[in-house]
Amino acid sequence: MNHGKVIGSTLIVIGTSIGAGMLALPIISAAAGFVPAVLLLIAVWILMTFTGLLLLEATLQFKQYENNFSTMAKATLGIVGQVGAWISCLMLLYALTAAYIAGNTSLMVHLLQSVGIHSPNWVSSLLFTCVLGSAIFWSASTVDHCNRVLISVKGILLTGSFVFMLPHVNMIHLLSCCSGHSSKYLLTAVTIFLCAFGFHNVVPSLVNYIGLEPKALRKIIITGTTITCGIYFLWLLVTLGIMPLYGENSFSMVVKTDGSVGLFIQTLCALLHNKWLYYGINGFANIAMTTSFLGVALGLFDFLADGFHRSNTHFGRFQSALLTFIPPLLFALFYPEGFILALGYASVFVIVITILLPVLFVYQLRKRSASPALYRVRGGSWILIGLVILSVVFIGLQILSNLHYLPVLK
Repeated sequence: MNHGKVIGSTLIVIGTSIGAGMLALPIISAAAGFVPAVLLLIAVWILMTFTGLLLLEATLQFKQYENNFSTMAKATLGIVGQVGAWISCLMLLYALTAAYIAGNTSLMVHLLQSVGIHSPNWVSSLLFTCVLGSAIFWSASTVDHCNRVLISVKGILLTGSFVFMLPHVNMIHLLSCCSGHSSKYLLTAVTIFLCAFGFHNVVPSLVNYIGLEPKALRKIIITGTTITCGIYFLWLLVTLGIMPLYGENSFSMVVKTDGSVGLFIQTLCALLHNKWLYYGINGFANIAMTTSFLGVALGLFDFLADGFHRSNTHFGRFQSALLTFIPPLLFALFYPEGFILALGYASVFVIVITILLPVLFVYQLRKRSASPALYRVRGGSWILIGLVILSVVFIGLQILSNLHYLPVLK
């Protein structure tokens, strides 16, 4: 096995998971407190790693390059399952694209205000979409080259931010919300945490890249999700350990603005009294939002171009670009601080794609197959049935959250 491929594939899992959704974790879990948030993080890490391995089991039973979600859904669940998978993928990509446009708008507006420039939200939304959208319109190669540079810079900025922030962590803040009553706030946070481990869409691509190598692929998924979990742990540690729950420059102030990610970064850095750290964290946040946007929007662009049979000419790509960017841009214009809101809607489809579909694929394949599979995850039918029930519960929680029936920080 080529170790370079294994390392590169592990980085793909990490890079796909760690993005703009990471910024929402402390905002959505602050009311519960550090310890409950970490326990939720560990539980979600175990769950998403397990369902990732289930998806690997299913993918390995199909031929390479004939193993995308649509193909597997049709083979195991019929045409109804294929349509359901198609709609879920489409809605997820639209919701995430809208979230990243709204999130970057918030970041840019607050960053410009810090240097004395006041710009309307719609200007930032339009500029962000047009500039990055033009790269996607031009070619996937352009996106690839932009992404390589941005991901490298993102890693450097994140490492530097952790090094400077760790000495400022206050244990009082970390332990201030450890009562049993605070854990109820995790009900709202569960689905956002699930979004932060959404690497499952690359599993078929990894199988195509690595080949039918169960041991190597299993190692890639487990290592990638473990490193991701460790980085999220550090992020929760520094953010929840620095910013208080109530008062001036607190999480409650951020939540009152519907979870503005720009205000969150600005508030966090105001507590540290270091303008260079502010620019560093803001730079990381902007790049995280940008790389997430490029990856998701490129996927949406190709998805729509294929689904509506648009040609690869300039006019055909322009039509695909309009289909890709106008709906999420309209959301960002009407809800400029709607990052958390859009992530919440996206999480419903994340649950379908990362939990429900892999479980149903494996359940049907195990029931039909007479010969032993190339790779099989431990656990029988009862575990699979339990995961189906759990996914329905998670979707119900998100619906209740969208209807404002779950407790939130005020």
